[in-house]
Amino acid sequence: MSSVHQANLILGLAAGYHYGDVRPFLSSLERSGTEGECVLFVSETTRDIERMQAHGVTVIPLVRPQGTDDIPYNALRYFLYRTFLASSEIDYARVLITDVRDVLFQQDPFGYPWPQGINCTLEERRISLGACPHNSHWVREHLGEKALALVADGPISCSGTSVGSPQAMIGYLDAMINRLLPFAGGVRMAGYDQGVHNVLLHDGSLSNVTLHDNSGPIMTLGYTLGEPELDRCGRVLNEKGKPAVIVHQYDRKPQFFTLIRKRFA
Repeated sequence: MSSVHQANLILGLAAGYHYGDVRPFLSSLERSGTEGECVLFVSETTRDIERMQAHGVTVIPLVRPQGTDDIPYNALRYFLYRTFLASSEIDYARVLITDVRDVLFQQDPFGYPWPQGINCTLEERRISLGACPHNSHWVREHLGEKALALVADGPISCSGTSVGSPQAMIGYLDAMINRLLPFAGGVRMAGYDQGVHNVLLHDGSLSNVTLHDNSGPIMTLGYTLGEPELDRCGRVLNEKGKPAVIVHQYDRKPQFFTLIRKRFA
């Protein structure tokens, strides 16, 4: 996956995971034929790092920046990605920041013609953000009732998969970091970064944003009904009946999850 001159970059966090958690991600990425660099940040509790590196990824032990000791890993990753991009001397064409444990690649993620700016992902449109107990909780507890009222009627945007040019991605990461701190704390707040992400999409903090729903390149399965539709090759089809480039939240679908575990055993 790596070469001397990297055209594209994938950034992910594998804190506390073992090889079995990330094998579908890494193996499907290899099979996609993508070119570029994949960087995974790991914690002291991440296991089987050498097996991960055997897939050609760059593994970096995470170091918490000052002031981030109390925030969950899901929020910490934006600080790590921002530092990495700021210090890199490589002029990447596209940057994908992505979840790792529940993501599959069915095609080269950089073979898709992503629009300029930042590309974000919508979940199943039938569930509004305010109707989701998780997303509404994250927004309310961290940013308050006014912020929740701003986004409650809108669709949920998943913070787990976003693509952009380095400049657009840095702008997005800066906006996220500015709202992730100070952390309000509380119970069930491990995913509060997604609450911040959704508010930024609604309050005008981000410019040049393209939203992709489940008819597009990324199929986000969490709130979809039933098991995903597959083609003859076992690929997940999007709402237009075409193989999705990226499949996210596949662990929410028991039959498909079992199939993936067997496929990448």
